[in-house]
Amino acid sequence: MRKLLILLGFVGCFLCNSARAAEMVNVEYIHLLIEQKWGITVPYNPVLQNVKVAANMKYLLTAVDRANKILNGTSTTDYGNGAFATQYAADTVAAIDAADRLVKIEPKFFVTTTADTTEFEFTMSASGVFQIYWGDGTYDVIKREDTTASTYVHTYTAPGEYMIGIGGYVKGYSPDNYPNPIVPVISFAGNQNIMGISGRLGAVFPTIGKGGSSSNQPRFYHTFMGCTNLGGTIPEDLFVGVSGSAMNMFEGTFQDCVNLSGHIPEKLFVGISGAPARSMFSSTFSGCSGLSGSISEKLFAGVSGAPATYMFSSTFSGCSNLSGSIPENLFAGISGTPAWYMFSGTFSGCSGLSGSIPENLFAGISGAPALFMFNNTFRNCSGLTGSIPEKLFAGISGAPSVYMFHATFYGCSGLSGPIPENLFAGISGAPAGDMFGETFAGCSGLSGSIPENLFAGISGAPARAMFYYTFNGCSGLSGAIPENLFAGIFGTPAESMFNGIFYGCSGLTSIPENLFGDISGTTQPGMFTRMFCGCASLTGPSAKINGKYLYEIWPNATTDRVDSCYDGDTGLDDYADIPANWK
Repeated sequence: MRKLLILLGFVGCFLCNSARAAEMVNVEYIHLLIEQKWGITVPYNPVLQNVKVAANMKYLLTAVDRANKILNGTSTTDYGNGAFATQYAADTVAAIDAADRLVKIEPKFFVTTTADTTEFEFTMSASGVFQIYWGDGTYDVIKREDTTASTYVHTYTAPGEYMIGIGGYVKGYSPDNYPNPIVPVISFAGNQNIMGISGRLGAVFPTIGKGGSSSNQPRFYHTFMGCTNLGGTIPEDLFVGVSGSAMNMFEGTFQDCVNLSGHIPEKLFVGISGAPARSMFSSTFSGCSGLSGSISEKLFAGVSGAPATYMFSSTFSGCSNLSGSIPENLFAGISGTPAWYMFSGTFSGCSGLSGSIPENLFAGISGAPALFMFNNTFRNCSGLTGSIPEKLFAGISGAPSVYMFHATFYGCSGLSGPIPENLFAGISGAPAGDMFGETFAGCSGLSGSIPENLFAGISGAPARAMFYYTFNGCSGLSGAIPENLFAGIFGTPAESMFNGIFYGCSGLTSIPENLFGDISGTTQPGMFTRMFCGCASLTGPSAKINGKYLYEIWPNATTDRVDSCYDGDTGLDDYADIPANWK
């Protein structure tokens, strides 16, 4: 095609100079080039091979039109009917434009189907001219003037493995209409006939114009989500042509593609740059248990700016075969005030990750806590080792937020050493619901005593599930529970406020008398359920407030689910006197 355009350029130059009006152009060469380039034969008259430029141009335009009709179904112009332009320059421009349109119809992205494919379908929501080569010798030309989602289906005459090619060029995208349903530019979601992908999807659906506007940006939202038969590796240049950033751009793109293998390409998002956008990498690789290798430090290198809601929520969740350490600079470009769900579940279930958690992983994040900001971030990353960095959340300061550290280190059984006393030093203010629910649950390798000032900044009335199962299963923790651990908590009980907080902490040795000294009021459901259950090393008296046992202050616990509070704690001095509904 490059040779054809150069040739046409020469022709244009000839036409611009009347003194060269008799120059010749080889029509046979042009027809052979078309045949080599697109595999089609356009009949031509060899007699016209050595005629004047004007006649050659007319014939050339006719040849291009016929080629275009074969590929597109209709001619781009009507030169073939004799209504050609009279000005040579106009003819040249039209010919180049027609040839350029043909180039854009070439297939650029390919899907290989499973061997038993009898039907294949996908949806698309972009405007433009596209061509689908179904792999059985047939093709469809899709001309779209709007961006509403449409489904395209092809039925094969016999079951088989087919390579489907998609070519064309986009003209426009559906604008972002958040919070309305997201419109993906193309989606194969749930298609069980996909076995492999190759080529450049971004060449068909690139960023158009200068970007920035949502109508210039593609969204690969759930493009391959649930394609569980999709195997092989992710092509490194899959999104070449896509630049900038946009809401939901790669949300759930490969979610639950369990058969994808190999590493995540370092340059997969090489064109993505600019400020973070809402949900841009949310669940991108979630559930891709077959992906392996380490996460490249440069994967999100172009993204810089203030955090956005859901930006890395569940990005690698469930990628159990990813290995190596978490790169210290993975989020180096992110700086500013925390946003909702920004790192919720980011590495959840990545049990193959190893090494210690980098202390500067979130170094750029500073400001008040946000809802769910570190919810489940490292959940079940059982291969992580070393101690929890004291300054991991050093930039976070302000009033607690709901679920802010819920299950952050849940199931990280390889973490070791004591819990840093200043880990949450910047958090100060009234309790929030589930603020430390299950934060260290299952961290059986943590050791030493619980720091007395771990929650020193928390002050105010209890909130629902505020310390729900916080240290559940931390069997390596030892020593007495600090008397001032909850010193700032006062007022009427809240539902499940201390439910299971020390459940399974078999190394704890004693309960200080006024651990809950400033809490009084009506019993709430689950407020002390399983609180000390399985703390077999406890000795001395059970929990008291100002000389009175908890079960004496709140005796009617059966209907309020305070059951199993002291289950298995037979070393307590008053174990025999503890009511049955408390153990």
